[in-house]
Amino acid sequence: MSDNRNIVRWIRSAFGFDRQSNGRGDPLKILVPLVSIALALILGMVVIAVSGRDPFEAYALLFGDSGLIPGSASWKREFAELLLKTALYSATGLSIAMAFKAGLFNIGAEGQFWVGAIAATFIGYWGPFAHLPRVIHPAVCILFAMLAGGCWAALAGYLKVKRGVNEVIGTIMLNWTAWFLITGWLVLGPMAPIATKFISGTYYIAETAKLTRIMPPTRLNTSILIALVAAYATWFLLYKTTIGYEIRAIGHTAVLGMEAPRAQGINVNKRIVQAMFLAGALSGLGGAFFILGLQFQFPNTAIMGYGWTGIGIALIGQGEPFGVILSSLFIAALRTGATSMQVAGIPKTFSNIIEGLAVGFIALQVAVRFYLVKLMERRRLRKAAPESKEAV
Repeated sequence: MSDNRNIVRWIRSAFGFDRQSNGRGDPLKILVPLVSIALALILGMVVIAVSGRDPFEAYALLFGDSGLIPGSASWKREFAELLLKTALYSATGLSIAMAFKAGLFNIGAEGQFWVGAIAATFIGYWGPFAHLPRVIHPAVCILFAMLAGGCWAALAGYLKVKRGVNEVIGTIMLNWTAWFLITGWLVLGPMAPIATKFISGTYYIAETAKLTRIMPPTRLNTSILIALVAAYATWFLLYKTTIGYEIRAIGHTAVLGMEAPRAQGINVNKRIVQAMFLAGALSGLGGAFFILGLQFQFPNTAIMGYGWTGIGIALIGQGEPFGVILSSLFIAALRTGATSMQVAGIPKTFSNIIEGLAVGFIALQVAVRFYLVKLMERRRLRKAAPESKEAV
């Protein structure tokens, strides 16, 4: 019984239940995203039905091949892809969530992701590191990727506290600076193989730098385990350390100019830069996953979007580490099974509509909360009525 209570207590803490309300949990912290996802799925069924297709067949194909439901012949491969995507998305989702806690909007997760990716690539093939032991080399690559992503994000934090540049503007500018610096110069210039190699993109990383596979012959590797550790570390830092408390205090009072934390003696400028560094480091971790576990080089045509996906994931996950993991799993499931919906004549991009609807309902969480509170209040009154009659 005590073990069950400990698990429940940990889940409540991981979802960031209100610790300022005498320890009382806020069940809406979980209900709001769940109801929002349910509404998105229901509205998605309506859209499919209006288009003349069978929504039940579409969802059976979508979730049947998402990797969530075992049984199919290709389930092992689908499950592996599901967890690989979950690891990538959770890294940028945690990055956005970390910034949210400090009252910051880190639009730069995309650029920080790619800065981390190029750093992991360089350390993965560069001579002095190429002969490191297999156990150490990936860890060194990840460390440099997180440092690179963190420093890139900290630059936006520095511009905010020293020059008054809003972090949204600063991170957007740094996104494009990073992208064109990497794809327009590094990949085509200093990091491009000599012409006789006939390689498109950068050099391939050494075998010792690749993440270890944990479910052969699939591509699933230790990235998912590292992502879970990163989520726990993020939760621990935010809710069990002084720096985490101060970051959250800054975020709670961001709208009011952060005067209360300053009055308490908190170095607000320092914490903002640190929060941005931590956010960028988490995005850089995702870039390392991309290189060390999937691509093994920086391609000359990389697909953008991992950082932008992180914004929706952080919103659905309510900005909490454990919630980010669950929302990453949900988005990864949609994208893993999306191709199968084409059998029902529905474009695979339809999964993006469901994602957008879920984020939209999360954005309307004030309304969702209002109606949930009304329903809960009605239920409480119905239970109270018979008890009052018995008392009479």
